[in-house]
Amino acid sequence: MDQDKSAVRRAVRLRRAAVPATVRAGRDQAIRERLAALVTEGMVVCAFVPDDDEAGGPELPEALTLAGARVLLPVSPAVGPLGWAEYAGPADLRPGRFGIPVPSAPPAGPDRISDADLVLVPSVAVDRSGTRLGRGGGYYDRSLALARPHTRLLAVLDPEDVFDHLPAEPHDRPVNGVVTPHGVLDF
Repeated sequence: MDQDKSAVRRAVRLRRAAVPATVRAGRDQAIRERLAALVTEGMVVCAFVPDDDEAGGPELPEALTLAGARVLLPVSPAVGPLGWAEYAGPADLRPGRFGIPVPSAPPAGPDRISDADLVLVPSVAVDRSGTRLGRGGGYYDRSLALARPHTRLLAVLDPEDVFDHLPAEPHDRPVNGVVTPHGVLDF
C-alpha cells in the first residue's frame, strides 16, 4: 500500500513541476478566488501555506484574511496532531518544523481545530469518495479527527490530482470535497 501511495506522490509532484510557472500561478489565483467566495466575515478557517508543489500558492492565507476570515495555520509538533496559531500576515511568518512557514505566536493545542468553520487540507491527491493522500506524515489524519463533525473539510488541488480511486488505510481521514481552479466539488 505504501508503495502505491509513494508512486502516486511521485507522479503528482513530477506533473505539477512540469506545469509552467505562469500556468501554476493562474491556477493558484483561481483557487484563491474560489475560496474567497466561500468565506464570510469572521469565519474561522484552518489553512496552510502551500509550497511550490502544492496548489493554492503561498498567498493563500493572506487571500483568506482579505476575504474576512480569521486564519489559523498549523504548527507541526514532533509527534501527534497539529497545533494551530493565528495568522497575522506574511511578515509574521517564520520557518517552522520541516521549513514550513508558521506564525510567530505560540500555537494553541490541537483541539483549536474545533473552532474552525472550514478546514483547508493540503493534499497530494484526493479521490471522488473523499480519500485524501497527504505527504505521509499522518499529521492531518490525526488532526482532522478533532474537527467538529459538520466542519467542512476541503482539499486544495489542481484538477488533474482528483482521481477516481486512491489506496486507503483505516487511519486515513476523508475530506468532504475539493477546491480546484474550476470550482468546488463536494463529495
